[in-house]
Parts: sequence; structure tokens; C-alpha cells
Amino acid sequence: METQPVTRTGVERSTLDGEPTWVLTHPHGARVVVAETGATVLSWQAPGRDGDLVELLDGYTSAAELAGRDGYRNAVLVPWSNRVRDAGYTFAGTHHDLAPGAGSGREALHGLLTGARFVRAQASVRDSTLALRLVATIEPGQYPGYPFSLDVSVTYALGVGSEGEARLGLQLEATNTGEVAAPVALGWHPYLRLPGHNAVDELELTVPARSRVLTDDRLVPLAGEQALAGVSAPVRLSPVGETVLDQAFTDLVPDDDGVVATVLRSARTGESLTVEQEPFQAQVVHVFTGDSLRRGPRASLAVEPCQLVADALNRPDCAEQLALAPGEQRQLVSDIVYRRG
Repeated sequence: METQPVTRTGVERSTLDGEPTWVLTHPHGARVVVAETGATVLSWQAPGRDGDLVELLDGYTSAAELAGRDGYRNAVLVPWSNRVRDAGYTFAGTHHDLAPGAGSGREALHGLLTGARFVRAQASVRDSTLALRLVATIEPGQYPGYPFSLDVSVTYALGVGSEGEARLGLQLEATNTGEVAAPVALGWHPYLRLPGHNAVDELELTVPARSRVLTDDRLVPLAGEQALAGVSAPVRLSPVGETVLDQAFTDLVPDDDGVVATVLRSARTGESLTVEQEPFQAQVVHVFTGDSLRRGPRASLAVEPCQLVADALNRPDCAEQLALAPGEQRQLVSDIVYRRG
């Protein structure tokens, strides 16, 4: 992206119904609002085709929605993404229960930090990008079933290109500060929306993947090799139509720049949103059409970069990649790019 230099910065504190937020305002017209709870993006706006700001993510609109976490809109997923079967797992020979006392229908969704308080570490400017870094910790005994120590940082970067291209970047890092290995698999859960579309049905979706992940009726991947089914790369829905998706894809195919680019595009306006991820750092992209959302079902499309498949904490084929040694760091980098067509 050809860039314009940042000549001034804007990072301010605000609130949403009493929920503390940070607001980043780029001098060339983009804006992002991040809640203290979960380091969750509530809004990302950039100049649209007519120059006015347009909303590009479907975030929570109130503190009550944020607390309810319906759909995990734009959530940062640490130390696992998606679900853990029966809210329990065995790691290094020890069984851990993530939901002690829970009854039937046990499950553990999207990690531990979606309701945690993140504090601001720093704001910075580099070239054309305005960035905000937030931090939180996980301590032994803080959360049931996860007796490990992590330092977690979330950095959001806001950029605008000279041709009107806008970019929201995420850098998610987890460092094992304990004395034993910890299970860690990171993810992000952004919900994309394009201007002028009240539903995803009319949009086109391209996922550069060679396999889809097969699951049981609880959306837990099947065991071992049974979990993978080959597809023709790339997967294209043109348009999405009435297709219902809650589907993970893997065996991802990088483009000429070496990144995996999942594209949501409007054929009517030419506008697009592209989720970029590193193929060897994040092996899965999960796509969800939002049919079960309480507000705005199918109004946006979740495109989720994830390091490993769902229920990775219970999969022998993920054990080696899951373990994070003491002192080591794991990172997930992803960018969402808006192009006006």
C-alpha cells in the first residue's frame, strides 16, 4: 500500500455506556474504537467512495452487548480459539476442567480474555500508521482449568493509503512467563461489513484453501485425518446467497506476497475487505455467516484467522504446535484491508 505520512496523532479516552474505550483517529480520516474489556474493537471506520466515513466492522453497540458477548464480535482469542470439547482437556499428562460445576452442554468458547480488562501500554506513530498497544495477564489460579502464566499484548495499527486504501492491523502476542510449558493457540474474530449492504447474501467470498474441516454435530472437528476434506482452491461463493457457513478452512494457499488473503467483495460497488494472515503462523481461517446472532443475523461475515483448528487442546496432532515453552512467545499477525473499488 502506498502511504501518506502521519503528521499528527490522535489517541483519546472515551466511554460507551460507562465502558472505558480508546479512540484512535488517523489524520487522513480513519477511526477505530477499542473497548478496555477484552481489547475488543467496537468500531472501525474509514473514508468510503464519497469521502464520508463508513463502518467496516460489525461491533457491539452498547456496554450491555459487550458484556453479553453474543457472537464474540471482533474478539481477541487467547489462549485458544473456537471451542474446547466438553470444556476439558489433558495437557502434559494432567486433565484440566475449564468449567467446574457446569451441567450438561459443557463447552468452553474462545479463550479466557474476552471479558478481561486490558490496560494501555503505549501509543505510537510510525510512517503512516497510528498504533495502540494494550496488555493483560493470565496467572495460575485466575481461571479454572488453566494453571499457566501468560503475558498478553494486543497492538492495533490504523493506516490509510494515498489511493484511499485503509488498513486495520492486529498483532497479538502471548509470552509464557511460567516455569512449565503452556498450551497456547491464538485467534481473532472480526465481523466484516461492506457499505450499502444490509446482509451478506449479495456479497462475493473467496477463501484460498485446499481443505475444509469436518465436524460433528457440536462443531468439534473429527479425529485426525478424518477432519479434513479436500476442496478446489480457491473456495468461491459468488454470491454468498443463502449459504449458511460456520466453517473452518485449512491447507491455506498464500498469494504472490506470501500472505493468505480471504476476500469479501461487493460486485455492485467494487468495494472489498481482505483479511490477511501468515500461512505458517495461522493455519486456519474460519468463516461464519452469523445466522445465530441475536442482533443482525447475516448482516456481517466473521472471517477469523486462527493458529490451529477448534478443540486443538484435545488433539494429539496439535500437541507439538500447542505447547509454548517457558520464556517463549507466540504471535498472530493479521490485517484487514479496505479497498474502495
